[in-house]
Amino acid sequence: MRSMFLAVVFLFGCAPSFACTIRFGNETSFLPFIEFHDNKWQGLTVELLQMLVQDIGCQLEFIPSPWLRSLKLIDKAELDVLAHLTYNTERETDFAFIGPHHLESIYLIATSGNFVGVTQLEQLRNYRTGLIALLNGAYYGDELALMLLDERTKDMFISIVSNQDKMLLLVNGRVQGVMDDIMAFNHWRTVTGKQVRHLRAVFKVYESPVYFGFNRKTLTINQLEQLAKAWQARFDDGTVQRILDKYQGTEPYLTLPPPNSLL
Repeated sequence: MRSMFLAVVFLFGCAPSFACTIRFGNETSFLPFIEFHDNKWQGLTVELLQMLVQDIGCQLEFIPSPWLRSLKLIDKAELDVLAHLTYNTERETDFAFIGPHHLESIYLIATSGNFVGVTQLEQLRNYRTGLIALLNGAYYGDELALMLLDERTKDMFISIVSNQDKMLLLVNGRVQGVMDDIMAFNHWRTVTGKQVRHLRAVFKVYESPVYFGFNRKTLTINQLEQLAKAWQARFDDGTVQRILDKYQGTEPYLTLPPPNSLL
């Protein structure tokens, strides 16, 4: 009880006296993480991010935008934060990484009868049947990044504006596979129903902690330090885990790595 009290005191004590607005570039639907339902934004990512920005005395403004456009708006200083951001050295110039907010596992999702016998990414270099959709601007690890540049393999992949469009292409047979977060896929398949039971997770492509990426151009170092401290406090008092637990489904489970904010 005493530790909970101290955490609450800290969170109110570190909040700035002025009001501010944090502009969030978000997908319109990426269950169970983000959804606009009953005239409000909901989901795991929404709850975590709203909690975090409120802890430093700010409010969250939702600005729906495709992923690649959101990256460009970050560069133009027209957005303040993105979610589900994998760390790499190219991004650290633009972003401070707060979190991570969960461990993301990307799988190749395919229709039955496609990619039979394929168990790892390297095998796709010799696989000549099937088109795979990716989210435009997303990072799926160094190995896949190299395949997207390789003349022998780059034509296997097609970049799509949104996660929703990517899955529609798969359901309608326009592509034979997609790269997708396994939690998002399992939730989407449950909600969608019997017509997508023929889709399956083929193999794990990439796994990495994902962060809230705050724009270095629009937030001060003081705000970034407050965000990192607020996340640590919420992790320590169990709030982050309790929010994650609300969205747990059948395996695989959402995993919460320890705080490792990169300012």
